[in-house]
Amino acid sequence: MTDQVLNILKFVLLGLLYLFFARVLWAVWSEVRTPVRRQQIIHPQGTPGQAVPPASATTPMARPADDPRSSKRAKKKAAKGSGAGNGASRLVVLEPAARRGLTIAITGEITLGRDPACTIVVDDDAYVSQIHLRVFDYDGQPMVEDLGSTNGTYHNGVKLNGAKLLHPGDRLQIGTTVIEAQ
Repeated sequence: MTDQVLNILKFVLLGLLYLFFARVLWAVWSEVRTPVRRQQIIHPQGTPGQAVPPASATTPMARPADDPRSSKRAKKKAAKGSGAGNGASRLVVLEPAARRGLTIAITGEITLGRDPACTIVVDDDAYVSQIHLRVFDYDGQPMVEDLGSTNGTYHNGVKLNGAKLLHPGDRLQIGTTVIEAQ
């Protein structure tokens, strides 16, 4: 090979190396920068996109202040800390970025899947079944259940078999979608 060909190959290699580093920097930058959070709350019985008050406002009304049982309950709650021991009241989508911040109040039954009739429709993920999972109320506690999906549902990183209680901070992964219970 001549010196000219070798010099051209060096420049091509150098150019490819710069492109590689630029791509790495772009990936790091996109992961590090703080995304703009969009907060949208959907009521499961409402139409998609219909905003409603936060889940705490959709719960049944508290007992009147003159009821002695309400003050005892408030003292117990204050002693435990805010929300400690209570079940999750809403689901917040963390991933993918296109749906990040989407919030669904846990009331009634919530379904997730590719079917347009689902409460949370994930139509752009091939790993999500038509009706993949459901979140439902069982004796006042939210439960999550995989509905026989092909690729499974992961509850805190463990494949979900049957139904499990959903606690605040629990994470569900369905394909590329990650949802946190709050």
